[in-house]
Amino acid sequence: MFGAGTQGVATTPCALSGRVVDETGTPLPGATVTSGTGGAPAVTDRDGRYCLVSLPDGRRTVTIAAGGFLPVTFTLGADVPRPHVRDATLLLGFSSDVVVTGTRTAQGLESAPVRTEVIGRDAIRASGARTLADAMEFTTGVRVENNCQNCNFSQIRLLGLDGPYTQILVDSQPVISSLAQVYGIEQIPARMIERIEVVKGGGSALYGAGAVGGVVNIISREAARSGGLFEARAENGGALNGAVDWVSGDRMTFLTAFGQRDQVRARDVDNDGFTDVSRRDLSASGVRLNRYALDGRGRVTADMTHLREARRGGDQIDRPPHEAEIAESIDSRRTSLSASWYHGVSARWDYRVTVAGADTARDSYYGTGRDPNAYGETTNALALADVQVNVYARPHTVSIGGQVSRDHTVDRQPAYGRAFDEAYVSRGLFVQDDWTIRPGMQLLTGLRVDAHSALDRPIWSPRAALLLSPAEPLDIRVSAASGFRAPQVFDEDLHLSSVGGDVRVIHLDGDLREERATSLMAGVEWKPTAWRGQALVEVNVFHTRLTDLFHIIDDDDPLTSPFEVRKTNLGGARVYGVEINLGWGIGDALVVQGGVVTQRATFDEPEPDFGSRSFFRTPERYGNATIRWSPAAWELFAGLRATGSMVAPHYAGFIATDRLERTRAFVTLDASLGRRFAAGRQSLVVTVAARNLTNAFQPDLDRGPLRDASYVYGPRFPRSIGVLTRVEF
Repeated sequence: MFGAGTQGVATTPCALSGRVVDETGTPLPGATVTSGTGGAPAVTDRDGRYCLVSLPDGRRTVTIAAGGFLPVTFTLGADVPRPHVRDATLLLGFSSDVVVTGTRTAQGLESAPVRTEVIGRDAIRASGARTLADAMEFTTGVRVENNCQNCNFSQIRLLGLDGPYTQILVDSQPVISSLAQVYGIEQIPARMIERIEVVKGGGSALYGAGAVGGVVNIISREAARSGGLFEARAENGGALNGAVDWVSGDRMTFLTAFGQRDQVRARDVDNDGFTDVSRRDLSASGVRLNRYALDGRGRVTADMTHLREARRGGDQIDRPPHEAEIAESIDSRRTSLSASWYHGVSARWDYRVTVAGADTARDSYYGTGRDPNAYGETTNALALADVQVNVYARPHTVSIGGQVSRDHTVDRQPAYGRAFDEAYVSRGLFVQDDWTIRPGMQLLTGLRVDAHSALDRPIWSPRAALLLSPAEPLDIRVSAASGFRAPQVFDEDLHLSSVGGDVRVIHLDGDLREERATSLMAGVEWKPTAWRGQALVEVNVFHTRLTDLFHIIDDDDPLTSPFEVRKTNLGGARVYGVEINLGWGIGDALVVQGGVVTQRATFDEPEPDFGSRSFFRTPERYGNATIRWSPAAWELFAGLRATGSMVAPHYAGFIATDRLERTRAFVTLDASLGRRFAAGRQSLVVTVAARNLTNAFQPDLDRGPLRDASYVYGPRFPRSIGVLTRVEF
């Protein structure tokens, strides 16, 4: 429903009109009605009535959707007279058929010109995901990678590119700052997520220039009816979460409140006295309010979330950090607020204004050798404002807008002489045209300009995407985008890890320039009807060209105690490959899918430390396969992930000299089986879940106090088995 258009007064001539209600006959205000033709969508008013003004002649597919309900799709033949009346009843459920990320206007998934993959609420729940990181692991072309043996911070990589190339959004807003992202993907509770929309590559000008690798857009969960949920999990620690939803009698006010407590027990897999999985204790809570106004043409959304996580790795984890040979101890607190106003002024235009802020603080200890001085603290304040105006002039939807943000980080690590206090201000303007040239042909073109305080001049980033649908089950998409990363301190630059008994510190080169990127993608998607269900065959090719690539090189001064490296520009690089997806399903009762990526990620010239032409920690082949089956009251899930070999730097300490390793391939298997017991609106679900049944944990981890904590490439967790109990009312 974000960014959708609406209709004006009742006197406006309607090509298609009707009334939308739920199962009880209660009107649904705020439901979107889209024709997939590029014209203005409609939004139902207080009485659930809609008026779609623009509906060209010919065969048309219409989708009606509302948050928390399964969408209804129907086809109007060329012989159906205009005006036409069609009512609809929506059933409770969570929809992944309407997406907003590519254009910030509600579009049917199949008619979106920017290729978008959706991880729906059912898939998140079936996989047993506790956090955003868990929820992303079974998406083709996505790798959730562990980057530290001590604290186990992770990053999301899309199609071979590092985490900072991917922009993580919450409800289309970049409220996850550079500091928050380093541990943030494991701190965002799955409970707060309605669905995740993944856009690989560029194609949309609406998002920051650093989003060339792709966008991960978290759509927050919204109430569909009054009720609640409580979950308890026992799995090598424990997890508790709960939520209460309230919907007003006139369905104009929706309120969702949630809380989650999640614990992970420390694990020493190789029995050397040092953790390989850090101890974690996460508490998170939040509230989300939606209030409709102006007969459904206006909507106020307000959010507040707060989380706190204590994380400890190394040895002697029950003792103070400075009594350990290696310790990484991080106490993170984050509070975020946002408010958004959407107004569908008329059938011709609408707008949305958003303001948001987040305050992150982190007390830390990164130390070796019982150092009493290795305590530090980091704070980050993020503020942003965003406005977007959509003008509907069939067959064009023109979006104009801008964003401004201020990201202020203060980092104090006195033991290593690091005192960083920097504020980055970024301003961006964009214009984008979504043009339905004719049925089955849609062109999205856009241009954004960004002025960043770390740059001497603004940078222009053109982007485009084309959708061709020559036949009903066949879609062809092509996209091109350019972007950049500013020469600023990113999340991974603030993280400190141990190498050979010293702490590894990253310094930025004084002459660091912005990194430029150009990405191209092309794909074919075929969805035929097969064996009483729908099949999927999809092939995508991608190519990203990087210039002035950011790269970390050895720059250690043997006279100082930290192990020093320098972030500098390393010339050019290319990342290219093929992604193949196959799937088949019968509604939500049975869904089988799988995919594989074959890629190459190479430097133009060998990097200076090891003489490698290949990107580090980037496998040439990886893939996944999942099955979800819901027979009667049972819920079955199985998911497999396969990761090929890769090259990874391995620094001296535990080993005698620095060397570049060729890692082993590995396969992990997750599975769960649940049983639902229902009584009216109340239900009890008991699930037995196993993670990494193959126990494919990295076998060649360094051991002892001289280990290289960054030499990790395998699965994030060893084998575990747990029981989940969920009560819904």
